[in-house]
Amino acid sequence: MRNKCAALLLLALTGCAAGGQTGGGGHPAPARNHLYAVGYAPISLQQPADYQQKLLHAMRASRMDAYRELSEQLGGVMVSSSSRLNSHVLQDGTVNSSSRGVVRGARVVNSYPDGDMYITELELDLALYQKLRRGE
Repeated sequence: MRNKCAALLLLALTGCAAGGQTGGGGHPAPARNHLYAVGYAPISLQQPADYQQKLLHAMRASRMDAYRELSEQLGGVMVSSSSRLNSHVLQDGTVNSSSRGVVRGARVVNSYPDGDMYITELELDLALYQKLRRGE
């Protein structure tokens, strides 16, 4: 699944850079001035016992994951790390990341289950985003 996520992100980024009309898998590539994000959530790991409730929770979680991805693209990611050595041998290493921002004007392009995963695709028109940020 990680390879699928990386492939979709790479497809979105190359589509933006090349301004192509279609991407892989039959999905249209985003326009040059658009950002594209995909969010994933496992259906079976959701807390409710009822499948329909699991599906609703996964839908929301995948949408939130896609918004997180857009936020990271817009504002960047703060990364902090630390390592502990003993006699030049790595004993412990941690990496933490965070992002924070407001995403305005994004639209859901597609939202669907795929096996046990629920997937949400978002697109953000950067011109609209800037306009909304200025309060126009």
